[in-house]
Amino acid sequence: MRPLLIGSTVAIAFAATAAATSTSALAQNTLAQRVSRAPDGVVYVQFAARPGTCGDGKDMIGYRKALFAESFQSIGDWDAPDCHAGPMRVALSVANGKVTRVKSYVGGTWQRTSERVTDLGTVSSSEAATYFFALIPQIERNDRKARSLLPAVLADDPAALPRLIALARDDARIQDTRRQAIQWIGLLGDAKVVPVLVDFARSGGAGPTGEDINEDDEAPGKKGLATAAMAALSMLEDGAGVPALIDLARTGSSGARTSAVFWLGQSGDPRAFVALHGVIENGKEDERVRAHAIFSLANGDRPDSEFAYLRAIYPRLTSDKLKESVMQGMGGDESAGSAWLIGRARDNNESLKLRKSALFWAGQRKLTPTKDLVAVYRGTAEPSLREHAIFVLSQRDDEPALDELMRISRDDPDKKMRARALFWLGQKDDPRVAKMIGDRVLR
Repeated sequence: MRPLLIGSTVAIAFAATAAATSTSALAQNTLAQRVSRAPDGVVYVQFAARPGTCGDGKDMIGYRKALFAESFQSIGDWDAPDCHAGPMRVALSVANGKVTRVKSYVGGTWQRTSERVTDLGTVSSSEAATYFFALIPQIERNDRKARSLLPAVLADDPAALPRLIALARDDARIQDTRRQAIQWIGLLGDAKVVPVLVDFARSGGAGPTGEDINEDDEAPGKKGLATAAMAALSMLEDGAGVPALIDLARTGSSGARTSAVFWLGQSGDPRAFVALHGVIENGKEDERVRAHAIFSLANGDRPDSEFAYLRAIYPRLTSDKLKESVMQGMGGDESAGSAWLIGRARDNNESLKLRKSALFWAGQRKLTPTKDLVAVYRGTAEPSLREHAIFVLSQRDDEPALDELMRISRDDPDKKMRARALFWLGQKDDPRVAKMIGDRVLR
């Protein structure tokens, strides 16, 4: 008769029961459940951030070409000395078990609050990413600055890209969320995501194409899913999206080509500059697309040699719109922009409209000596150009400009010019102007 190993049997049974209880407890203790059981107030959670993430411990967070703060977000080159690596820290406002607001931080320490705090400590990045992606439908309409994706995408978890693609394709999500998802595909992705982004760029995803292409001359590349996809293509590492953007600039609709040339200029890729030259020099291309190509070349991430190219191409342009685009672009040329613009303003062979435009953009540049603007005024007999020069001088805040306006108002032989100078002087809060006007009144 074999002895009964009562102690061992009981121990095994107890261990099995404990394991089952532990598994059950873990199943009931996910991050979502822990947050939902928290009392009303603020819930703190912390996890490892994606490599390359930094912050100031307050409201600023940076990652690659993206910089976020409470009141703005910026995509492009940025410089923030106070941006340091650290863990992601997320404060969730909770009421009746529901999250109403999410605030993300990187590094630093928790800020003081008068609300009741539940600190859940550190969780795994994969669990945090899963939770925050699932939370987006609940909070996306509460976050008009589109920061709701930050804790989801900046958690150090490799599953972000598939989730972002699904989110971008989900037409149940609001437009801002989908645009942000596409943006992050560009920030996190590589050459493998190019076909996905091209699909959005050509069709705008699930939404109507006409609503997704930006047709606004004044704000190229800043609207809709299609233009968001083109922006994302320009952000891919190693220029992986540039060939697709070049193709879109050549074969897309007019609106798509306009956005494509804008984002080509932001890419900083030499292939993009060659493509933009081709657009600018193509007389059969839509004038608006060519104008945006000039704008993009002058205002994007480009070498200074591109300004020399624009000055060289200027005489061959046959449209005032295109020439004005070059003049506007010269605002970024620190070496020769002012002298070139003043030269156009004083050139009697230019149309009066272009001379005024050149003078205006020269005046907008701090690097333009005021004496050069004064010389344009004194060197022309054309009344409308002289009047325009007075306006340009009135926009300057330096002493030489004020001196010239006061001289014109006192001594210019043209009564109309004296009146215009006096009008603009009246807009200035300067004791010298007040005294001059007061002396005239007392005469």
